[in-house]
Amino acid sequence: MQLDEEKTYLYKTSCDCGSSDAKQWFAYPNKPNDSYCFSCKTFFPPEKNALWQSSNSLKQNKVNNTMKLDDIKKLPIRGIPDRKITKEVCELYRVRVSVSESDGETITNIYSPDTVSGNLVGYEQKQVKDKQFLSIGDRKGNLDLWGKSYASKCAGQKLYITEGRLDALSLYEAIVQQTPDKFKHLKPSVVSLTKGCTSAVKDLINNRVFLENYKEVILCFDMDEPGQSAVKEVLKVFPLCKVAKLPHPIKDCSDMLMQGRKKELYEEVVWRSSVQRQGEVVEVTDELIQQALVRPKMGLTTCWSSLDKLTYGLRPHTIIVFGSYPKAGKSEWKNQLIYHISQHHNRPVGVYDLEVHPIKTLKQIASKEAKTNFLKPDNNYDDRLLATALDKFKGKLYLYDRTGSRDWLDIKACIIEQHLLDGVCEFFLDPLTALISRFSSSEANDRLNEIMTDLADLVNTYPITVICFSHVNPPLKGSKSHEEGGKILSGQFTGSRALEKWSHLGLGLERDRSADCPPDKVNHSIVKILYDRDFGASGSVDMFYDIDTTEYLEPKTRSW
Repeated sequence: MQLDEEKTYLYKTSCDCGSSDAKQWFAYPNKPNDSYCFSCKTFFPPEKNALWQSSNSLKQNKVNNTMKLDDIKKLPIRGIPDRKITKEVCELYRVRVSVSESDGETITNIYSPDTVSGNLVGYEQKQVKDKQFLSIGDRKGNLDLWGKSYASKCAGQKLYITEGRLDALSLYEAIVQQTPDKFKHLKPSVVSLTKGCTSAVKDLINNRVFLENYKEVILCFDMDEPGQSAVKEVLKVFPLCKVAKLPHPIKDCSDMLMQGRKKELYEEVVWRSSVQRQGEVVEVTDELIQQALVRPKMGLTTCWSSLDKLTYGLRPHTIIVFGSYPKAGKSEWKNQLIYHISQHHNRPVGVYDLEVHPIKTLKQIASKEAKTNFLKPDNNYDDRLLATALDKFKGKLYLYDRTGSRDWLDIKACIIEQHLLDGVCEFFLDPLTALISRFSSSEANDRLNEIMTDLADLVNTYPITVICFSHVNPPLKGSKSHEEGGKILSGQFTGSRALEKWSHLGLGLERDRSADCPPDKVNHSIVKILYDRDFGASGSVDMFYDIDTTEYLEPKTRSW
């Protein structure tokens, strides 16, 4: 596999080698989709991919350079008799056709429009005779769900999503024809995926805002193995979607309409679709045993080797909670780790700094690259130095804009999107209290528990590491204050019960900031392991902050 070829990352799936997420799917401009497992180092060309073999909807990477958009706009809109689709429905969805020159009636090609933000950008051309798919125009961007332009005009509270475009037309026909007369004026919102089942997750994420307009989202994908696999992948991201099942051996909505079973299709999709049970009992099988035999690996190393020895690095499927009092050095510690992951490991990082503007966060992290403080007004640095440092983080940092929503559901959706579409596996969320600040004390605790429950579900589903930062409450009366170097306990974390219950590792940063602190200790701190659910580790690591280079490092020699 040529990993440096121009390609678009689609999503991750399981592999036969036992890995649950190492097989990554890629799309190319002028050839079929393929996949590569980064665990077993195996390349799966199109002919060895079941998704490719079983879905004609994927055969759309070939480009038709002979036709222009204006050429297609001149083609007629007709019904598709072979599919029992009427002209009226084709007019609604702006589907055009070309006909045989010999008889002027036989449909040879079907052209369905693609849009981005409602603007026409291209067409999918289906060759009726050989069932091949061609692409016309610029269809490489984040396309609208097919049919969105018309569906947006309908007043229904349900959104139906099919796998293919003809399936969408077929389902629309069935619903309209079977809807009782007194409700005929309520037209159904029916759309389809843009590029078949392999684009399912990407399509729904890209159109997430559109989906939020509906009370119910109903998936009606093909009943073959690729279609149902796509349903499972979508439900990982959108678990509240309903799923429609068609009777065996029917494959899709188009087949049902062609067989004259429109009433049955209507009932199965509109009335019998349901939310799928998320829990699953797993039987111990040879396959499960093979997965269990895989030896545990060291996690991603941090920039502090002593900490790695205690924690085994940043491991996937893990939540880490880091607590400190204000001005202790939490932000610099966090930014040092972000810098290390993005530059040393060359990995993208998701940064949700909810109390700091993204520009400030970016300059703080860039300071560690240049080893100079870009935020100090009296630092007379060269602008080229800053520009060079900033350039290092292109495509490496995804910064959440605090001026937008601080709603947890919005942030949760962003995390999923960044992981599935951008390959981000390490996320920083600082501070958790920003997500509950508008709630009362009693409500805040309940809300924080809900957030941590969601986070636990996320790290269980995806191979990600989430590092959360928490403010700490003052110590008990009579105890040494945190500013004087007093001990930080996990019970002092805001919402400590929820944090301890759902996180895997708890860390605390202690630092003496008192006026009588010895000069050689002023910029020193201690990071302590407060709890470790996985390994029961304990211990602490000495660290030093260099105010000139902004680096947060382990001291080479311990002088105190």
